[in-house]
Parts: sequence; C-alpha cells; structure tokens
Amino acid sequence: MPSSRLPRRFVSLSLALLIGGCTLGNAPFADQSISNVATFSSPLSYQVYNILAGEMFAKQGNVAQAALHYVAAAQQTTDPAVAQRAVELAMSAEDTPLAGRALERWIKLSPDSSEAMQYQALAKVRAEKYAEAVKDLVKVRDAAEKKAGHGFAFIVSLLALESDANKSYETFKRYVESADSSPQAQLALASFALKVEQFEVALQASQAAKKQGNAAEKVQAARWAAKALAGLGKLPEAIKELEAIGKQAQDTDFKLDYARLLILADRREEALSLYKQLYATFPNNPDIIYTLSLLHLEQKSFTAAEPLIAKLLTMPERAADASYFMGQIHEGLQRPKQAIEVYQQAIGGQYSREATLRVADLLVETESLAKAREWLQAQVGATTNNERQVLLLQLDGQLLHDAGQYAEAIESFGKALAVKADDPDVLYSRALSTEKLGDFGKAEADLRAALKLQPDNATVLNALGYMLAVNTQRYAEASELITKAIAGRPDDPAIMDSMGWVLFLMGKPEEAETWLRKAYTLLPDPEIASHLIEVLAVRGNKAEAQGILDTMLSKFPDDSLLLKAKEKLVGL
Repeated sequence: MPSSRLPRRFVSLSLALLIGGCTLGNAPFADQSISNVATFSSPLSYQVYNILAGEMFAKQGNVAQAALHYVAAAQQTTDPAVAQRAVELAMSAEDTPLAGRALERWIKLSPDSSEAMQYQALAKVRAEKYAEAVKDLVKVRDAAEKKAGHGFAFIVSLLALESDANKSYETFKRYVESADSSPQAQLALASFALKVEQFEVALQASQAAKKQGNAAEKVQAARWAAKALAGLGKLPEAIKELEAIGKQAQDTDFKLDYARLLILADRREEALSLYKQLYATFPNNPDIIYTLSLLHLEQKSFTAAEPLIAKLLTMPERAADASYFMGQIHEGLQRPKQAIEVYQQAIGGQYSREATLRVADLLVETESLAKAREWLQAQVGATTNNERQVLLLQLDGQLLHDAGQYAEAIESFGKALAVKADDPDVLYSRALSTEKLGDFGKAEADLRAALKLQPDNATVLNALGYMLAVNTQRYAEASELITKAIAGRPDDPAIMDSMGWVLFLMGKPEEAETWLRKAYTLLPDPEIASHLIEVLAVRGNKAEAQGILDTMLSKFPDDSLLLKAKEKLVGL
C-alpha cells in the first residue's frame, strides 16, 4: 500500500510499530492475529495497523497471516486496492474461503473491475465450482476481447496460473462443452488434458481441431494427437500422425516431437538423421546437442560424439552429465586415465553413482585393487552423506567379492550396514559373499531380511530361489520364489535360467530345456550354457550339447562352469 495514502498523523504510529520491535502490549508482533489485538482509538487506526501488519508478514513470507490482516483492513475501508491486495494474498496462501470473503468486498467496492472478475473465476476454480467458474471466464473473455482483443488467449493464460493442473483441466473441459467448441478451444483443451495425462480426451479434442481448423491449427492438432497416442502406448499410430508432415515441417518443436517418437519406436537411424538437421539449424541448443551425442554414443560413434559432449561441458547446467558421457567416450577410445579424470568430475551430478562405479573399476583395471580401495576409502572419509557412504562401502565390498576375497567383502558390507541397517542392496550383496564361504544359513537370513523390505524384488527372489535349489532340496519353495520373480521380470534370462535349473532338479528335464533355451537365446552366458548342456545331454541330445560347449569354450576357454560341464558330458 503506497505510504501517500496514509494520513500524516498516522506516520508516527507506523514508525513506533517498526522502532518498537513491532510489539503490542506484552505479546510479540509475530504472534498477533486479527482477533487478538489491542483496542484502537478509531476504525482508521485499526485499518492502518492491519495494513502495516499485513505488509510485515508478507515480507516475512507468512502470506497466510498477511492475508488475514488485509481482509480485516478491507472491511474497514472503501479503497478497492486494499481489498485487491487481500485477495492476492489469500489466493497466494491458497485459502479459498478467505479469498472468497475478500473478493466479495472487492466486487462490492468495484463492481465493474475486470481484475476482480478474474480473481473470482480463479477462486471458483480452486473451490471446484467449475460451472460457475466457466460463467465468470466467459465474462472475463468478453471484457478482455472488447478492451484489447485476444480474450480467448487471456483466459487460457489465466487458467495456466492455477497451480493444480487437474482443476484447470476440469474447468476448461466444461468451458469447451458449454461455451466454445472452436478449433482453438479444442487445441487448448488437448494441451490441458495432456498435462494431466487425460490422453483419450486430448486425442478426441485434437481430432476435432484437425477436422475444423486452418492449416496452422491442423499442424498443432497433429502434434497433440501424436502426444496423446504415445501416452496411450500407440507409438506406430503416433508416428503415422506426424510423419506425413514431420519431415517437411519447419516448426522446431514439431520436428523435435517427431524425432523423440522415432527414438521411442527404436527407429534410431531416422532419429539420428533428423537430429543432425536440427543441430545444423540450432548448433547451441543444449537439448538437441545432448540427444544427438547420446544417439552417437549408442552406436559407439565416439569420434562423432566427442565434439558434441565437449560443447556440453561448456554449459554449466549440462557439465556434470557431459563429464560422465565424456568418460564413456574416453573409455571407448581406449583412454582410461582421461576417463577416470572426467568421471570424477561427474560425481555429484545425475550420474554420480555410475561415475563412481566406473572410476573404481578402471582403477582396478589400470592400477590395482589396492589403489581402487584406497580411492574409495578416501571418498568415504570426504563425505558426510549416508547414502553415498553406503554406496562407496558396498562398492568396496563388491570389488573384494569379484577378487574372491569373500571374508573381506563381508566386512565391507557390514560397515555399509552399520551406516544403514535396512539397505536391501547391501543385504543382497553380503548374502552372495556369505554363500561363497559356504554359510548358506546366514546368506538365506540376509536375503529374507531384504525381502521383508522389498517383497517383490525380483533379483532377491531369484537369488534366494536359486540358492535354495542348489544348496538344499527345498525345490518346491525354490520354484515358488522363482515363479514370483519371473512374474515381475518375465524377460530376464537370469531368472529363466533359474527356473530351468530348478525344474531340472525337480525331475522335469523337458520343461527345463524350454526355459534354458529361452535364456540361452537371450544371453549366451557360460552359466546358462552349462545348465543347457547338461539338460540336453541327459535328454540324449549329446551332439547339440557338444556343439554349444565347443562354441562357448572358444569364447571362454578358462571358465570353470564350462569345464565342469565338459567333464559331465564325457561321463554321460
């Protein structure tokens, strides 16, 4: 409220409030409410107090208390500006009833105010009085159109101010149904619907706009229809919606939508071609550079990706992510030392976990396990973040496990669990090391503890089922666990392998073969191969078993599981 509106005789009061620490009686100013204030000599002094208090609370960020004071002031004045300020604060505090009281006063003081009508419409949207809100929006639209044109665009912008997108959508849907079914309204409805994932409504509105609209509206309708179809999981139809005009369209957003759909549909080559065109036109657009570089990385085109990632490194908002991908490039180009350096720069960003893993693995490969552990321990000492400490200690244990140092691995996992006792990933990792030392009882206990935390964790279900199958004769229980795991991840070859092996141990070699063939087709891994070889041999198909063994030994000549399978094949 401008100070020039305050009578001069009240200047001393405002100064006294400020200089005196804003107290009234024995209570601190911040604890006062509009129902608990000192007695004032006149309504005007009470009004001034509430305005000053409201502004003080607003500056402190306490908009709810500020709104209370301003609503009290609005009841004592004929100045619509005070009522407007009361409405603004109440709306900001999302206090719909209080905003309604303030609006009632504002409209009474200024019945022709278009701003008051706008706030009233928003208040009704928040109160979910959608039919009434639509009536107000029509009035606002007509007034804005008469005053400066663009009335429709004005009410769309007004609804966009509402923080609850569902309420904006519900209001505008009723607006289209009752007041305006024009192509532009249908397009706006599609946009609101997409924000709240009402894809069917968005598709219907887009199709209606496409039938009635002009050329520009038809293009926009195709974009929204494609997004809706993609949201419904109908990627081929979404692409078909755009591809007729997607390649020729000049609109950048349209091309980007088309290119993203191509990526989702796994049409990478076409997407790559389109992103190259976009990059040629917009060489400094970070989103285009980012996606284009990832498309090159997917194809292992490291030299093509490198200058793009280098450009991202100069953009502060992308630098951490770019460091991680530059590390991948250095690895791909056989530059491990440079990879380690840039991976460390990615720590703290979106790919912090992955970067940490890569640094540790590369240190093992290029220097030694001891060097990698030394780096990890330094990282543990440098952070107070519990999640990161757990990650670092778990990774230390994993390196030790991979090196066959199972007792030391268990010690590291124990340190991680001392930081976070209920971490299912660490419990799972410790179980694998414990089983390697032959203590299946403790391994089972850790896996069951992990399952209490995450009952549907397919990895843990599969591990426990497989451990039961190979360490006990509790085959029925093992089969039940693995069945639950495969329900969660039906295309996982490791779980298929477990299912095949437990069926074989249960005396069902024919069913076992079916599962193991599926697993081996998806993942020609030595362990899966060794299981399939044994099952085929038992079923009398030694020639095929020998062929698979020869193929796998040519790739993994020293693998212990394959060598055991060779011995069994000879003995059968």
